[in-house]
Amino acid sequence: MSDDYNTRAAALYATTVPETDIVITKPLIPGRPAPRLITAEMVAAMKPGSVIVDMAAATGGNVEGTVPGEVVVTANGVTIVGYTDLAGRFPAQASQLYATNLVNLMKLMTPGQDGELVLDFDDVVQCSITVVRDGQSTWPPPPVQVSAAPTAAAPKTASTTVHAPSQKLASTRTKPAVVGVAALGLFLLIAASPAALQIHLIVFALAIVIGYYVIGNVHHALHTALMSVTNAISGIIVVGALLLIGHDNSTITALAFAATLLATINVFGGFVVTRRMLAMFSRS
Repeated sequence: MSDDYNTRAAALYATTVPETDIVITKPLIPGRPAPRLITAEMVAAMKPGSVIVDMAAATGGNVEGTVPGEVVVTANGVTIVGYTDLAGRFPAQASQLYATNLVNLMKLMTPGQDGELVLDFDDVVQCSITVVRDGQSTWPPPPVQVSAAPTAAAPKTASTTVHAPSQKLASTRTKPAVVGVAALGLFLLIAASPAALQIHLIVFALAIVIGYYVIGNVHHALHTALMSVTNAISGIIVVGALLLIGHDNSTITALAFAATLLATINVFGGFVVTRRMLAMFSRS
């Protein structure tokens, strides 16, 4: 994760952890110390009787104050569980997890589900676990390709274009002008609308302003969680719009149809994204 993501995540933990009774941490990077996620200040702010289970205790732990292999109770009554033999303490669950991994591996290597082994060397997992193929050694496997590091910005040269002050001033004035035109158009629309519709248009205009400042300031890393909230809002829009479809006024009917269509698309897209994320953490 980027430094900006980690900074925002730490700020979120600092506000969430003190209000939480049970915290379970597990981020673990093979061959490296576990990343420190929960600081001593966060632990000290938790309520007495709270419990933290640090599943990365074997490599230093995600929690400041974790003692590998032991259970520690802090001065403010928070219990930090730092067992390093969790697999041995939960043999049934560990065996089920291991068996599930093996079943999924066999499904991956036998795509025809007929027991015939088919190796796909374009698949990272199968390529990495194969030692010999057709009498040829394939070990060690090629390094796994990861997303490339960002390209360094090219140094600025003397030929860099310099915008004149008048150009900068023009671009600065463009945005307020567009907002002003849009506001004027909305005002004229409200003035020309029936009295029963005017209050709804005013609420709509206020919702646009509030939504712009609220949603616009949410970091992109949190948009997936935010989408679940907008699904609920879109559901309300769908119900309200369905009640207005078939109204005597054709304009109201057209607006209600457009609102139903757009809100339904938003709900559908939100569930698709949420389902894809949940599928990453569920067993087939």
